[in-house]
Amino acid sequence: MKHAAWGRPHSHHEVSGEDMAQKLKPATEHFPISDRYELDYLPGEHWWTSQHEHVIAWFNEIDGPGAYKRRSRGLGARHGYIHFQCAPGLLWIAEAVGVDPVLVQLAADAAAGVGRPATQCAAIRRVLPWQQIETLVRDR
Repeated sequence: MKHAAWGRPHSHHEVSGEDMAQKLKPATEHFPISDRYELDYLPGEHWWTSQHEHVIAWFNEIDGPGAYKRRSRGLGARHGYIHFQCAPGLLWIAEAVGVDPVLVQLAADAAAGVGRPATQCAAIRRVLPWQQIETLVRDR
């Protein structure tokens, strides 16, 4: 089966968005590094009450049209992680799956105030690539 958006084969062994949401659901709502980052770099009102709520909603919707009316379906957790544009959410994912807190803090420091959300997220993903997150998710 071809992946609709990228034209590459879609592996049935990839973690789906729904599976990712289910794996993350038991995690605590708040972790220290992601909470601190959100307080410092993403202040203000949001539709979510925690990154737990934000991330779970994102991954539950990534396989379908979601809030952005995507045409592609079955994009999977990898796509969701790579395209999520919320730095504290990416840090929360890392904390939730059990990445070493020293490494999570390095990612937070790399992203701290470096500009737009996309730039911050790219800095985090350079320290915490999908492959590292996926390995820990599969072990849950």
